[in-house]
Amino acid sequence: MATITISRQFGAGGRTLGEKLCERFGLQMVDEYAIDELARKAKLSGEWLKAIEKEASSTILGLISNIVSSGIFFRSGSAPDEEFEKQKYIAFLSRLMTSMANQGGYVFLGRGSQLVLKGYPKVFHILLVGEYEDRLKFMMEHYKLSEDEARKTIKEKERQRAAVACNIFGFDIDNPNLYHITLNTSLVPFEWAVDTVSELFARFLKKFG
Repeated sequence: MATITISRQFGAGGRTLGEKLCERFGLQMVDEYAIDELARKAKLSGEWLKAIEKEASSTILGLISNIVSSGIFFRSGSAPDEEFEKQKYIAFLSRLMTSMANQGGYVFLGRGSQLVLKGYPKVFHILLVGEYEDRLKFMMEHYKLSEDEARKTIKEKERQRAAVACNIFGFDIDNPNLYHITLNTSLVPFEWAVDTVSELFARFLKKFG
């Protein structure tokens, strides 16, 4: 059974798409919350990652040293540095995601899954994008948020997404060359997007299982 990764500009409908695909194909969703919980159980320190996500901005994404010098990271005499923590986290993601991809039957949402599993023959990669105002409307309608709540949520999640992509993996995760299909949900009705992805993934399954 194949596996799917979904990357999305927040509010473009990635989680909803993942849920629809799970229903149609009998897959299991694995989102960033599940991955972070597994990392915690594996006794990986998440403080450096939280700090990166907190401090990231659209213009300054590479200055991890500034985060460290600000005192966010706790240091002891034997504490590993942030580069060691980053590599340990990437190794954890690789072990986890490749093992699950080999088993098949999962939908990964976020946490760089499209980069970790890049090149895997039985993994189908999806990117959803959309205009900001349309993503704002989607969040308000689907999650019953006020406009202010939706704006704050999108801003925070996009900041985290950029931080993980640039500071950890060093990739532009909106590069369409990483994906089998990229859909703009501002131009394509969401129901069409679900049907289009489902049809293409069904063909993918026939070829790769």
